[in-house]
Amino acid sequence: MGSIVERPLRDALRMIVPGPVVLISSMSKGQPNVMTAAWLTAQSLSPTLISVAIHPDRLTHQFVSATEEFVVNIPVMDSLSTVHKAGMISGHDGDKFAALGLEPSESAVVEPPRVAGCAGFIECRVQDRVSAGDHDLFIAEVVAVAADDESFDGHWNVEVDAGRLLHHLGADRYAGLANQYRVAPAEPEEP
Repeated sequence: MGSIVERPLRDALRMIVPGPVVLISSMSKGQPNVMTAAWLTAQSLSPTLISVAIHPDRLTHQFVSATEEFVVNIPVMDSLSTVHKAGMISGHDGDKFAALGLEPSESAVVEPPRVAGCAGFIECRVQDRVSAGDHDLFIAEVVAVAADDESFDGHWNVEVDAGRLLHHLGADRYAGLANQYRVAPAEPEEP
């Protein structure tokens, strides 16, 4: 191991990442939108709540604020360039689904579409919104979940292409998990 070096405070955000990078789809007045997000986390088991941080300047923020619904679409490594590009262009400039060559597909419960070709989908309804610095944290209840059975069977199958999630390391850097490890159960102690 090298030397411990003090880092800028902002680096804390990149140190707790990588989490899966996702596509957040939203829709308002019949217009779908999609954005890349990496600031996503679990909030509660019961009820099942997750949260995503969205900057107020984003069209997704406007749509989610208006409708209180969104879909977390979970892409895999094959989608790297599209996922990155989705974070670089704005829905304010036109239809991002069309610009990115993405196909919307019908969601099970909410109005915003799923992004066809993703490995997993988490449909959400907003329960609360908290202003947190320069982003708003949308806390949402999970109302439907679906996943490709080759990619996810209760755990991500990171050892096959269909289950290799994208992880954002910051800026234009990404990583993918390739190995899975299991901890052996502890031996019971003898009395």
